Amino acid sequence: MMDDEVAQQFGEGAKVEWRLHPPTLKAMGMKNKIRLGSWFRPAFVMLRSLRGLRGTAFDPFGRDKVRVLERELIAEYELVIRGMLDSLNEAQLPSAIEIAGLPDLIRGYEDVKLRNVAHYRERLSGLQSGFTQHAHSQH
Repeated sequence: MMDDEVAQQFGEGAKVEWRLHPPTLKAMGMKNKIRLGSWFRPAFVMLRSLRGLRGTAFDPFGRDKVRVLERELIAEYELVIRGMLDSLNEAQLPSAIEIAGLPDLIRGYEDVKLRNVAHYRERLSGLQSGFTQHAHSQH
């Protein structure tokens, strides 16, 4: 939102401010969010212009533990789904549908996301054992 749009919508003298808690600063022990005013807008524009680097070797945030975990989760999920498809039968369908929807549990930022990943993996483990039991009961 540009300054004139902010003034038009919220009145003269209204200010733009972003409150962020970057993972790097959090990892260094900073407990509070930082405040960035409209002076920081050019940096956001620059970051937006670099979004084509996401997921590449040049991604400046790609080595962050949460980003690495997100990529691992995608590969894990693909393996789980492919593995289910190899033996899927009608009795397993409810479990398969639930397993397919489990990634919706993984939400939030940083610590919240990490807790949700743990919950996802616990739930997945339980559902997979039920799925396997249904596979054996059909033979």
